[in-house]
Amino acid sequence: MCKMVAFACIVLLFSSLQVVSSFTSHYSRSRRIDIQQQKRINVECFQTSDATSDDSDNYFHHLLSQFQGDFDNYHQVIRDRNHALAPADGGGHEHIHCTLVPCPHTAVTQEQRQNNDQWILAAFYFNGNPRQIFRFRMYKLISPQDDDSNSNNIDGEKVRMKLHTLSSELEQQLRQYSDQPCTWWRETYDVWLNSINEGENESDDNRSNEWNTFRSEGIQHLVSPLVGCDVLWDPQWDPKKHAYLNVDEYGNDTSSSPTTINKNNNVDGCHATMEAGSAGAIVDSISLIPGKRILIKDELSLWEDEFWINDRGYDPDAVVDDNDGGGNDENEDGVGNMPFVYGNRRGVPYKLERVSCISTENTNEGSDDMSSAPPLLLERTIHKQELAWTLGDDFREQTEYEEKLRAVEEALLQS
Repeated sequence: MCKMVAFACIVLLFSSLQVVSSFTSHYSRSRRIDIQQQKRINVECFQTSDATSDDSDNYFHHLLSQFQGDFDNYHQVIRDRNHALAPADGGGHEHIHCTLVPCPHTAVTQEQRQNNDQWILAAFYFNGNPRQIFRFRMYKLISPQDDDSNSNNIDGEKVRMKLHTLSSELEQQLRQYSDQPCTWWRETYDVWLNSINEGENESDDNRSNEWNTFRSEGIQHLVSPLVGCDVLWDPQWDPKKHAYLNVDEYGNDTSSSPTTINKNNNVDGCHATMEAGSAGAIVDSISLIPGKRILIKDELSLWEDEFWINDRGYDPDAVVDDNDGGGNDENEDGVGNMPFVYGNRRGVPYKLERVSCISTENTNEGSDDMSSAPPLLLERTIHKQELAWTLGDDFREQTEYEEKLRAVEEALLQS
């Protein structure tokens, strides 16, 4: 009898250890990533909602299914250098990477999900190095049905995207996990919890309710809106503002610019312009040149496999002598002789290819009670293996990284 009791205790102990191990694995703050899981290829990662009778709702969820994951323009940089185009004044592009991380949902009904707006954490960094983040942003995408600014349905299917900067506390926290974007929402949630509870521990029973409060009210207390910078996403491209869709960036040499072919005919594309229109918007720079005003102009185009960003900034306060050659007389952006602050001098968008997808689905898969804890971890899957090295040290050897950077320099020297 004693032996049977002892055996039962051992089984119970082993089962408990398995549960603890599973929980620890799910919420671990380990800086190492399961590389085998991260490097799965050909995974279906474009999840769209069930069709409804509302076209604007369909478009909103189609956009959300695309506006996530990692994008990188390394191949464009190589093509630039092969054409003797150095960055900045040389007419070429800097090597930039964009990471878009959607906010997870708790276990709510499909109808509740479809009525929710979506928050997206975004980061931009140089040279395939997550430790070189030059910009953090928080985007809020608002469905046409819930857009108070579109009460008369003037914008139709257009999806409003509001831009925000992050609080210094949140940005500092996220920089500690710059190469682990799937943990960013967990860290954001913790920053908010600490701010309202002053470090007190919350019970598991309250965490689901806290997460819903965080999504509906808490996030906006961690960010500041960029007034006048709202972007409108549209299934249709603007012939004037998206004229880059019809331009071969290398003149007559179409063979080296495969990404320009028939992009404007892609019915699944999403295109965006600033609500401010051609005038752009003036904002106070925070990360680029703190304390300086910048005139921002921006157009975007997004497909399943690429994200084009035609973002550029000008100095509205600079005093430029018309005779010193420092202005932009030949620029067609309508800014007179304002000097460039950033962006491509030739008006060619940064053409980023999709590297990964980041999914918010099944983040608590395997849990019998999905309401017991918020789904703070996301799943990242590789979409383009040849660019996976741009995701950080866990996806490359140091020698590989050095070879990739050296290839950019050699392409310019040999052009």
